[in-house]
Amino acid sequence: MTQVEFYSVNADDHQTPYAHLCEVVKRAYRKGQKVFVHAENRKQAEAIDELLWTQDAKSFLPHQLADEDPDTYPPIEIGFGQDPKVRPDVLINLANEVPQFFSRFNWVFEYAYGNEETKEFARARFKFYRERGYPLNHRKI
Repeated sequence: MTQVEFYSVNADDHQTPYAHLCEVVKRAYRKGQKVFVHAENRKQAEAIDELLWTQDAKSFLPHQLADEDPDTYPPIEIGFGQDPKVRPDVLINLANEVPQFFSRFNWVFEYAYGNEETKEFARARFKFYRERGYPLNHRKI
């Protein structure tokens, strides 16, 4: 069954979730796991793409946007509405809604941060998983 990890961040802190996301991606990649980052929209997906390119040279993370090249299957894929091309191990969901394909993953990482509206979406996602009996962990970062 899919394991869900929820991370809460200080309301004013918009950088910590992205820094934490990079650490989750690095750890998964080093373990040989495939990662799918599900963004809310193209703008956010491109920001994540840029962020992953700016990690230090020792931590190169091979990735691409999901709609860039349909014939390549990188270990780290960033999408915004698309299904993953392959069955990754780790889903990092940055979208407001739970993606329909979440249960294909071993791990789902969710973040609660930002304004009250964004946090309300996070609460709804937490409730969604809890009501369906998915194992949940909640941590503050």
